[in-house]
Amino acid sequence: MRTRVAASLILIALAIVSILGAFALSLTNAARQFEHALIAQRQSFLVERIARDANADDFAAMRDNLREYRALIISEQRYLPGKQGNSVEAKRADDLTRLADENVDHQRLRAVVRTIADAERAEVADARAGLDSTRWRTMAWGCLLALAAIGATVVGAMQLLCSNRDLAGEVAARTAELRAIDQSRRLFFAKASHELRTPVTAIRAIAEVALADHGDSRSALDDIVSQTDFLGHRIEDMLGLAMAAEGRPVVIPVPCDLAEVLDLALHQAGPFARSMDVAIRADHAGAQGLALIDKRWLTQALLAVIDNGLKFSAPGDDLVLGLTISAGSATITVTDSGPGVVERELPRIFDAYYQADEGRSRGGTGLGLALARWVVEQHHGTIHAENRGGADRPGCRIVMTIPLLEGVA
Repeated sequence: MRTRVAASLILIALAIVSILGAFALSLTNAARQFEHALIAQRQSFLVERIARDANADDFAAMRDNLREYRALIISEQRYLPGKQGNSVEAKRADDLTRLADENVDHQRLRAVVRTIADAERAEVADARAGLDSTRWRTMAWGCLLALAAIGATVVGAMQLLCSNRDLAGEVAARTAELRAIDQSRRLFFAKASHELRTPVTAIRAIAEVALADHGDSRSALDDIVSQTDFLGHRIEDMLGLAMAAEGRPVVIPVPCDLAEVLDLALHQAGPFARSMDVAIRADHAGAQGLALIDKRWLTQALLAVIDNGLKFSAPGDDLVLGLTISAGSATITVTDSGPGVVERELPRIFDAYYQADEGRSRGGTGLGLALARWVVEQHHGTIHAENRGGADRPGCRIVMTIPLLEGVA
């Protein structure tokens, strides 16, 4: 918008400057024509006096008037350089001066005077016509300049109104966005408090039961480990997304085998999955892909996706973790057997704080998939979600594509 307003103002300014220049040139031309008209009028007056002196045979007075007339011809040429007819006037004035000096052929002298007088009267008429034309042209340029100034004022006012309206709309949109962010943050803190309080309460209860029971506490310790892993994943999600929003350069990529990332994520997610009676099944036998990655961050992203799949898995379900290698890229998939996602909500599940209706009913903070998208994008990859489809095979599949190192396939 600002660029369009600036361009419009520049065009208006150029138009006004052009009209102003034309108006100034017209004024200059009018001044020159006015000088020409004065000289032509004076020349015509002198020629009439010369004719009167010739008829009275007053050659002395005629010579004085001829000298002034000759000087006016030179002045006229100075004001109107290159004007056609000046040389003719000068020649006639010279002929008339010679005839006056000879004082012999009075008839020819009077004929030359009449010719000069007719020419000067015609020149005066032309000068007046030109002056009238210039006057009207100057008035037209002046009116056009005034109209341009009025138009510029109107356009500037309209642009200002449009800018103010756009600015008001932008402010309203930003205000609504800030309100939505504030509402999302409030919702996040409420959910995060609930999500973090749940495993802490469970850990405390398990520990108290273990202390009260003097028997084998290995099962209790396993439960505590799974709950602390869940708690750690939630904290890592929050810290990771906070650092991503701040733009901190936390991703340090090094060459690494993507199969190692899957194995590490599978090992870390195992205890929590077992506590939910969900089996994580790896489907990447023999698949190896060397990529430039930050192992810690990519593992965290994969854990966030696994945690999302576990949230939608029922006891006894399988969560399939896959890795396939193709030309130039590796594809990591996490497939659950849950109810799937409504098609219109698939693109939005990677937005921070956003949760589909099914996700809200199952808990969570809406940060895990947002963190996963940020990590994958930092590795110049892509991530998307898709439903598996079919009543016999429900569920959702998260697909992450990571570019491999050049020369690796």
